[in-house]
Amino acid sequence: MTAIAQELEDRLESLDADTVARVERLVREALALAEARRSATGWPPGYFERTAGSFAGEPLERPAQGTAEQRESW
Repeated sequence: MTAIAQELEDRLESLDADTVARVERLVREALALAEARRSATGWPPGYFERTAGSFAGEPLERPAQGTAEQRESW
């Protein structure tokens, strides 16, 4: 169990039932929001953990930028 989970459990034991229900609802909403944000990125779970370091030891070079397009002023 993580430290925050243990702290939450300890604190919930000292609260009245109505307050516990409200806190649990808030925690569930926060977890749902975090899950929705994670899913909204479009990246599959574990993608970055699996691909981290894939280019280790490979030289990465930035090509020349060229010249910017000239546009008419307004």
